[in-house]
Amino acid sequence: MSDHVPEKQQVDSDKSGDPRERNPEDGNDIKKIDRIYDDIITMVTRMISVSPTDISPNTDITYDLGLDSLQIYELVVDLEDGYSIRLPDEALEKLHTVQDVVDLVYKLSK
Repeated sequence: MSDHVPEKQQVDSDKSGDPRERNPEDGNDIKKIDRIYDDIITMVTRMISVSPTDISPNTDITYDLGLDSLQIYELVVDLEDGYSIRLPDEALEKLHTVQDVVDLVYKLSK
């Protein structure tokens, strides 16, 4: 039993709490990604009548949401203005899901 106590103390001393607290930069990244996602949801729900709960990271912006080219352009302009970035045309062609947009905005706004 005395062997068990030091092991338990060793295990407890290695714990640092929430993983995001151990590396604060990771927590900031998560918050930024969440903010980008929320901003995109807000922009999309202003353009079309859809509930925010109907949008997920895997939602296709063209097929599921039905955004046309003008609405996609408006979304791009809003994101470029909001995050002071430039979304390259060749990258836009590869965007299909909400998560694709989040990832690209995050990458360009670092």
